Amino acid sequence: MVAIAKVQGVDSMTSVLERLQDILVEENRMLESGKSHDHQKFIDIKNKILRDLIICQRTLDVPADLLKIRDHIRSVQQLVVRNHGLLESHVEAMTELATLLTDVELAEDSDGTYSKSSM
Repeated sequence: MVAIAKVQGVDSMTSVLERLQDILVEENRMLESGKSHDHQKFIDIKNKILRDLIICQRTLDVPADLLKIRDHIRSVQQLVVRNHGLLESHVEAMTELATLLTDVELAEDSDGTYSKSSM
C-alpha cells in the first residue's frame, strides 16, 4: 500500500509539474507577443499549482522520488527563469512609463498653466 501511495505521489507531482510547464509556456508566449492579456489569470493558476505542488511534495520520498522527476524539475526551472526575465522586463517598462508620465505631469505643473496667478 505504501508503494502505491509513493507511485501516486510521483505521478501526481509529475502531473502538477506538467500543468506548471503548460501555464508557463502559455504565459511566456503571451509576454513575448506584447499582446494585452489578463495577467490575473496566470497569477491565479500559478498560485493553485503552487498549492498543489506543496501538497504533492508531502507524499514524496525525498531524495529517491526527486530523481524520478528530475527532468521535469529542470524543465520547469528553465521556464521559470525565462518567465522571471519576461516579467521583470514588463515591470521595468511599466516603471519607465510611470516615470515618463510623472515627468510630463510635473513639467505641465511647472510651466505656470495651472498656477493661481494665471487664473
